[in-house]
Amino acid sequence: ILDDDIPTLERVFLFNDSSEWEVATNPLNRYSNIRKDISIQKLGPSWTFAKKISEAFKDKEIGLVVNAKGGSSLTEWEKGGEFYEKTISRAKEAQKTGTIKGIIWHQGESDRNRSSAYTDKFVAFIENIRKDLGILDLPVIVGEIGPWKESSIKINLVISNLVNDIKHLGIVSSDGLGSVGDDTHFNTESQRILGERYANKFLELTTNSSCR
Repeated sequence: ILDDDIPTLERVFLFNDSSEWEVATNPLNRYSNIRKDISIQKLGPSWTFAKKISEAFKDKEIGLVVNAKGGSSLTEWEKGGEFYEKTISRAKEAQKTGTIKGIIWHQGESDRNRSSAYTDKFVAFIENIRKDLGILDLPVIVGEIGPWKESSIKINLVISNLVNDIKHLGIVSSDGLGSVGDDTHFNTESQRILGERYANKFLELTTNSSCR
């Protein structure tokens, strides 16, 4: 998180651990009820995503319900499990004072060697979320993982093909993005670019639809 990522964004709010909206500041995953230690919460794509969305909708307030867990596998997000239930609980609380317009999802590094089962699990995952939140056409934007490892090619191919199995879904490419040097985590500039790509895809997906 560098100096450019510290100022607050106009009309962007973060859902906190008291079920209230506060002015959004980094790290945005601070209130996740499943996160790792606060000391390792860094910049994610939600920051520039929110910035671009707020610029596109100057007459609206933007709310973020961030509930991520680094290094988690899709199996850990199955309905009935801790990650799923705790995240849905926060989302339902947020629905009392806001309207959920979409999901941005970035995950897959832990499933690089289990890609064959990914599609079926993800389809079920999204079906469950949409039913539990009562929004059957809820837009979902999914991002590819870093392309630096040969073993990432297969899971990214699976991710990019999810548009064939799930309606109201968009894919964000990770082409051209760089890592912090470990071939796993995106560097700061790439996180910013990734967030803008998420925003562009969301705006593209929701143009002229009720999602707006």
